[in-house]
Amino acid sequence: MFIRFLLVGGVGFCIDAGLTYLLIQLTIAPWLARIPAIFLAMVFTWLANRYFTYRVTKARSTIEAMHYSIVALIMALVNYLIYIFLVRYGIWPVAAVTLATACQTMISFHAYRHFVFKEAKITMTSDSSCETVSISPRSSGVMTSQSWHFDVGIFIVALAVLATAMLSLHALNSGLSGSDEGSHFLNGYLIWSYLTEAIGQNPLTYATDFYVHYPKISIGHWPPLYYVFLASFFFVLPHAPFPFMIVNLVVGALPALLVGRVVRQILGLQWAVLAAIIYVLIPITLNNTVHLMLDQALTGLCLLAALLWSAYAKEPTLRRGLAYAAITAVAILVKGNGWLLGLFPFFHIALTGRWQVFLNWRTYAAAALTLLIVGAWTVVTFKISSDGFNYAWGVDYFILAISTFLSALYSNLGPVGTIAAFVGIVGSLSIKDRPELLEVGRTGLAMVLATILFHSIVPVDLEQRYMSSAMPFLAIFIVIGVWVSTRRWQLALGRSWIILPVAVAIFCIPGLLFLHDRPDRFDMRMDLVAAQITTQLGESVIVIDGSPGAEGALTAEVALRDLERQSYIVRSSQLLAKSDFMGKRYDLRVNTPEAVLGLLDDISSSAVVVAEGPFIRPHFAHSDLLLSALRHPTSPFRLKQTYQHHHHKGRTHLYLRTTPVPLKLDAVKRVNFPEKAPR
Repeated sequence: MFIRFLLVGGVGFCIDAGLTYLLIQLTIAPWLARIPAIFLAMVFTWLANRYFTYRVTKARSTIEAMHYSIVALIMALVNYLIYIFLVRYGIWPVAAVTLATACQTMISFHAYRHFVFKEAKITMTSDSSCETVSISPRSSGVMTSQSWHFDVGIFIVALAVLATAMLSLHALNSGLSGSDEGSHFLNGYLIWSYLTEAIGQNPLTYATDFYVHYPKISIGHWPPLYYVFLASFFFVLPHAPFPFMIVNLVVGALPALLVGRVVRQILGLQWAVLAAIIYVLIPITLNNTVHLMLDQALTGLCLLAALLWSAYAKEPTLRRGLAYAAITAVAILVKGNGWLLGLFPFFHIALTGRWQVFLNWRTYAAAALTLLIVGAWTVVTFKISSDGFNYAWGVDYFILAISTFLSALYSNLGPVGTIAAFVGIVGSLSIKDRPELLEVGRTGLAMVLATILFHSIVPVDLEQRYMSSAMPFLAIFIVIGVWVSTRRWQLALGRSWIILPVAVAIFCIPGLLFLHDRPDRFDMRMDLVAAQITTQLGESVIVIDGSPGAEGALTAEVALRDLERQSYIVRSSQLLAKSDFMGKRYDLRVNTPEAVLGLLDDISSSAVVVAEGPFIRPHFAHSDLLLSALRHPTSPFRLKQTYQHHHHKGRTHLYLRTTPVPLKLDAVKRVNFPEKAPR
């Protein structure tokens, strides 16, 4: 049987490698050429393995098809990741295909035998005998630990879908360009640096000195816990943006693990796969994963907390109450939006009628634990965080936010998805003979309502990503809606396997449109700029001009290379203009190129980096003024090099001072600590 498996694999390899090579010759990128090659090879090997290798005589079933799809996608992901790794390090693409396929083959033979065709009668032929063996599955309930391999398989499918979407947008290997990415990355790097360089010293003093060098640190505006999580990876991963974008990708897909598990327990495996795929292809999920952000980590924690509270409300034990309290505290210390979990229990109790939970002392013990953990941090940092609010408290904001967020939900689900989610909510609350479905419906609706209400009260902003914590349950509701709508039809036709691809095609349309319409992520080449600066200049002051993302990208890249802490980054938005934390109340400090050159002299700037292009936004008046000054006849700066952006019609210019000047550290500190910054 293994010989037949190798023969099938050999033909599949020829299809895979041959098509990959052909597409590369047609000038298609190696990473993109491999995707259709894997798909066609997978279809061939499925048919050949079923009828030639394992000689399955049992009729096809939905479960078998789902098992095969899961194993095939897992194997394809393993194969693809090995291939990408080898190509990235210069291996010839066909050789990379060979090595990746060899690794996959050793695993996939046993995976197909034990997980795909385990219920079938398989005729295994060897050189000396021919016999029929029945392979029976081990019995395991959905709540046993053995059942988690299904959920992990579903998660890997969702991860593969999300990874493909991110690759299509060049989101994993384009450096840092999002407005907050540099800050998130540097916050984790700061904690790692403190643990490895200055443990035992005053952390505030160390952070202050770090901020003088790299003024994109923002712990205080955001809580510290996720940055502790990121800091742990600096001990094991290369210090570069790419590995952390992989971490971000995995975190972005993690809610799909719980989404799949919940749906599998109430509806079955094929519905769980559908829910996981729908979730990762919701535009908000895609957008949150494109950049290094906190929202996806918060989404997963809110989903986990909701499930823990549901269990506690049914059986109020101290262990469950403290578990909910701990996850709530973690969510709040990841991002302040986690306070919505304080509203969630009220909605859940109102929907379930379990008012006796309010009379249970364990409820108040859990609440006390949460406040004990997060109370001091919230009180101390509230002023810093509230400086970032873009709106004022009040009824006007509430009315505006309600309409905005409801529109955001509609645009992310699409018209068909919105109808399906509504049907799912009504169906889950009205089917009385399925108590587990009723509980999921109540819990999910409570989370959706808590998410909308909290963000309509707290006037942070009106961005769609603030609805992230509602998305896992909305994906679940969509699947329940499809299940309710096709219940009678499905039983009549006995063709439930048809529903999965059709539903994926329909409900993933908003996500696919998002991928089509959204501009690719672009690389501003700040890694090359930082490498040139840190190798050619010693102790120096570097001015960066561009978007907040450009500021963060250069600051992070310089920090990674400036091991002696000799570089000082100054943002032109602080040097040449005045504004608050969120860039409001903008006003220029100077109005002439000569005055700009005077300020550059005052801070002893040795280099100026300017990023410009159609997607370098927002564009401010001081950027034009700075370029005029650098090109002025009296300017001591000369253009050293221009770097063309990848996937973007933009450029990054590096200007260097022709004659060295002594460092004026006090002047740098005055710029990097504006009036509202904590001192």
